[in-house]
Amino acid sequence: MQTDPAIPLKSLRLRDLSPGSCCIVTDMGLADNTARLKSMGICLGRTLEVLKSGDPLIVKVYGTRIGLSARLAEEILVQGCQGSQRCWEKMTPHG
Repeated sequence: MQTDPAIPLKSLRLRDLSPGSCCIVTDMGLADNTARLKSMGICLGRTLEVLKSGDPLIVKVYGTRIGLSARLAEEILVQGCQGSQRCWEKMTPHG
């Protein structure tokens, strides 16, 4: 299901997504957490899959599982991928 590119996608908090959801990071919250998130492979524009919700929230980044505290997941804003919950399976381009 493709969405109209003229309609902006709503930003959500990472912690609000359900397992199996695919998303793109749009905001990483406070500056003091940015370096730590980047060291784990989470940066602006990165595609994530939510594997487990709750505390810790577990995401998949390039095949690696990463656990994030609920507090940290609260600060990360994302947009759902267009076209599929698991966009990389359908090779949906982002941009």
